[in-house]
Amino acid sequence: MPVAIITGASKGLGRALAGALAARGWDLVFDARGVDALAAAAEAVAGHGTRVRACPVTSRKRGTGRSWWRRRAGWAGWTWW
Repeated sequence: MPVAIITGASKGLGRALAGALAARGWDLVFDARGVDALAAAAEAVAGHGTRVRACPVTSRKRGTGRSWWRRRAGWAGWTWW
């Protein structure tokens, strides 16, 4: 299954994209700053039967995003390109 990484997936365009891709069978990894909204989005998207990883990002410091994604590269069963 293809994997999509979506930032800002808790609302708006990011959430719409997450729902559309999940409906087409994509596995998803997404982040956002709003923890509660992110959890709600993950729950809604998981209803399509795809794998979903929702991870809150709470820092705006430069370089935080790169290190955040590197730490998740070892998730079991996920293929990264």
